[in-house]
Amino acid sequence: MRITELYIRGFGKFSGQRFFLEDGVQVIEGENEFGKSTLHAFIRAMLFGMERGRGRAAARDDFTRYEPWDEPGRYGGMMRFVCGDRHFRLERNFARQSERAYLVCEDDGEELSVADGDLEMLLGGVRPALFDGTVSVGQLRAQPGQPLFDALENYAANCYETGGGEFDLQAAEQVLKDRQKETAAALKEEEAALRESRQEKLRECGYLERDAQRLRSQETERREELRHLRARAAEQRDALRMPGAGETEQGGARQQRPAAHGRRGRGPAVASALCLIAGAAALFSGIWSAVRGLSFEWAALSFGGAVLFLCIGAVSGTVSFRKKRQPDDAGQPDDAGQPDDGDAQEAFRRQCSRLEWEIDRLRAERAEKETLCSALKEECEELPASGRALALEKHLRALKTAREELREAARETGDAVAAALDGRLEEIFAGVTGGQYSRLKREPDGKISVWDGRRRIPAERLSRGTLEQIWFSLRMAAAEMLLEEPLPVILDDAFAFYDDKRLESVLKWLSRQKKQVIIFTCHKREQEILETVQRGAVRER
Repeated sequence: MRITELYIRGFGKFSGQRFFLEDGVQVIEGENEFGKSTLHAFIRAMLFGMERGRGRAAARDDFTRYEPWDEPGRYGGMMRFVCGDRHFRLERNFARQSERAYLVCEDDGEELSVADGDLEMLLGGVRPALFDGTVSVGQLRAQPGQPLFDALENYAANCYETGGGEFDLQAAEQVLKDRQKETAAALKEEEAALRESRQEKLRECGYLERDAQRLRSQETERREELRHLRARAAEQRDALRMPGAGETEQGGARQQRPAAHGRRGRGPAVASALCLIAGAAALFSGIWSAVRGLSFEWAALSFGGAVLFLCIGAVSGTVSFRKKRQPDDAGQPDDAGQPDDGDAQEAFRRQCSRLEWEIDRLRAERAEKETLCSALKEECEELPASGRALALEKHLRALKTAREELREAARETGDAVAAALDGRLEEIFAGVTGGQYSRLKREPDGKISVWDGRRRIPAERLSRGTLEQIWFSLRMAAAEMLLEEPLPVILDDAFAFYDDKRLESVLKWLSRQKKQVIIFTCHKREQEILETVQRGAVRER
C-alpha cells in the first residue's frame, strides 16, 4: 500500500489543506507545533476511524483532541492510496451527528463498503493495535506494546494450525475462556438447584419427623389411658368379690353397703318388737283384770294400751322392712343384686375397643410417616446429579483440556517462529547499527541481550539510542512477518536518540526497502543525511 494524497477538511489545527506523498523515503520537516503529530494521527484515523471515549475519558480521547474548534461539522477529510496496482479514494466524516465513510475504486468506479470490511481487507486484515506496534512509531514510543507480542504468539498458532492468517490464538483462547466461564456458571446453577432439592427433601423429612413424634405422643397417651381404664375395672371386680377386703376409689362405697343396710334397718325393727311386747303385756293385763273381776277402768285402760302398742309395733315393723329393701344410693343396686352391671360392662368394652382402635390407627400412621421419612433421607444421600449437570461437567473438562492443548501447541511451535523472527531481527539490527552488534537474542520472557563479539550484554545496560534501535528492528521484523499487505512506515520523531552514524545506517536500510516511508521530524539532519544517502546510492548504481 502507498499513500498518494491527503486532504484535510478539518482535523486539529489543519483546515482545507492538501498533502501529496511519494514512494520511497520522504521527510516532512517542521518546527514544534507545526502539526506533524496531527498529520500522523490523521493518517491513522483515515485508515481505522476514530473511537470516542465514554464518561470522563471522552474529554481526553483523540476524538476530542483533534475535533476542530471553529467548525466541528467539517471534521474529516480524504485519502488517496494505491493498493495492488489499483487506485482508491477514501473519505471520512468524523462529525458527531453525521459520521460516515466512503470508499471507491477510481479505476472502475466500484463503490466499496467500509462497514462490511472492504477497507480492512485491502489493509490485509491489520488492526489498529498491530499497526501501532509495527510500522507506526510515535514520539518516544519506539518500544512496542503487548499487542505486538500477542500478535507474534498468534502468528505461531497460525503456522501450526493453518499456515495462514485465519487463526487468532488470543481470540480463540478468549472464546474458550468465556465459554468455560459460562459453563462453570451454568454448572453452579445446576448444583445450586440440586442442593435446593436436597434441602427441600430434608425440610419435608423434618415435617414428617415432627408428625411422627406427635403421633407417638398421642399413642402413648392412649395406651396409658387404656391401662388405667383396665386397672380400674380390675379393682372394681376384686372389690365385688371381696367386700370387706378393702376400699377403692369407686368400689369402697359398694363394699360397705351391706353393713350400712343392716344398721339402717336395725332401729325400727327393735322398736317394733318392743311395741309388740308391750301391746301383748297390756292385752294380757286387761284380760287378767276382767277375769278376776277387778275394776272395769283398769281393764279398759289395759285393752286400750294393748291396741296402741300393737299398732305402733306393726307400723315400726313395716317401716323396718321397707328400709331394708330400699337401695342406699340413687342408681346403685343393693346387696341383693346388681341390675345395671350388664350396661356398665358393655360401656367398658366399647371404651376399650375405641381406645385400641385409636392406638392401632396412630401406630399405623406413625409407621407410615417414619417409613416415608427414612426413604426421603436415603434419597437425599443418593440423589444423583441431573443429566444436564453431568453434561456440563464433561463440557467444562473438555474446555479446560482445549485451553491447555492450545497453549501447549503454541509453546511447541513458538520456538520455530521465534527463531525465524530472531534471525530477521539480527539482520535488521546489524544493518541499522553498521554491524557493531552481530548477534541478538530474545528470551521467552521478553528480555533481550546483544553480542558484541566478546560478551553478551543485557539490553537494559545499553544506551537509549541502541535500545531504540533494537525496538525499531523488532518492529520492522515483525511487520515483515505479520503484515500481509506492506503498509507505509510512519516515523514521528523516532530518531531523537540516534547519533549521525546510526541515523545514516538506519536511513540506508530504509532506502533499500521497497516500501513507502514517511519521516516526521523537527530537525534538518534527517533530510541532509537522506540526500547524502540517496546520492551515494546513485553513484553506486
